[in-house]
Amino acid sequence: MKIVLFDTILERHLCESLQRAFTELGHEVIYTDLILHGHSMISDPKHIEVMEAAVEKYIDNSVDLVISFRPMNLNKALLAKIKKHAAIAIWLSDDPVLYKTCYGEVVDEYDIILHCGSERVLSFYKDKGHKAGVNFPFWTDNIALPNIYAPEFSTTDGIFLGNMHGAVRHKRYKEIAGLDCNVKIFGLLDSDFNGMHGGNIRDGYINIHKISEQLQLAKFGISIPQYFESYIGLDEYYFDGLENLGYFQFPSRVIQYAASGLPIVALGEQDMKEVFPEIEVKKTINELRPYIQEIINNYDFALEQSRLISNRFQKDYSAKSRALFLVDIMKNPEKILSGDSYARSLSFTAY
Repeated sequence: MKIVLFDTILERHLCESLQRAFTELGHEVIYTDLILHGHSMISDPKHIEVMEAAVEKYIDNSVDLVISFRPMNLNKALLAKIKKHAAIAIWLSDDPVLYKTCYGEVVDEYDIILHCGSERVLSFYKDKGHKAGVNFPFWTDNIALPNIYAPEFSTTDGIFLGNMHGAVRHKRYKEIAGLDCNVKIFGLLDSDFNGMHGGNIRDGYINIHKISEQLQLAKFGISIPQYFESYIGLDEYYFDGLENLGYFQFPSRVIQYAASGLPIVALGEQDMKEVFPEIEVKKTINELRPYIQEIINNYDFALEQSRLISNRFQKDYSAKSRALFLVDIMKNPEKILSGDSYARSLSFTAY
């Protein structure tokens, strides 16, 4: 097939790794890189003109599949132009938070819908009358993020990648501060009363190896989820029922930890554990402490947990596994998309 990876989110390694995976499988791939920023549907005539030029430049009758990574930049008129030439897929990286501002308006214009969400999110779209899609969590490869786990050289116990500023995220800081170990946080903070801030990784979106430089200094990675109830009162994003859809199942940091070989601890629920059983998932910080102490104090245990995480990454969260999944969706859409929401939330694990 000839595939166009159209536009990108800031984390370029996603498209770059997918391009490598499709190429390895024998497909021709064009990657446009970033075209326009934004979180709301495109409306400025100048921006529409930019996108029209991009469609004209990259898409013609030789293309089999276009994957849209910033769907807010393609309105219905632009999508209609693309569909004259090729099938088109949408990847919803901020699912379901951008449903009100973007996704809900255009999702049914796409041939293939790639969600970032568990059964609850897929059921929400079904209940709204939208087309059936599949769970398609974040991914990367070991070129972008090599397996660098070496706890004997660590300078900190735990590491957290992500922001903790603002009302939505500040709760994370308090939870991590409750861990009985040394933790470094890389991201934006409002305050740092516990002395955990490691700094901001400048240009990390572009130069992913700067993230590897920090991950290689830790014994385990930490993920504290962002529950959708935290968007109550934020009128730009909140819609009725958002708080019932849970949390971001797999933030990109989890996949970055996994690719790098770090054992992972996370607050979360069964839907996370079910599709990544090697992650230590609990509902409270206190419940994570025994596992963390074992990772810190038992070198052989830490290495074994790293091996299990790495194996799961290669099987279910690598760019190659996503490429294989997409190829099969193109070949057998009825088989994959006819399942119920639960089945479609798990189908990516077959690749």
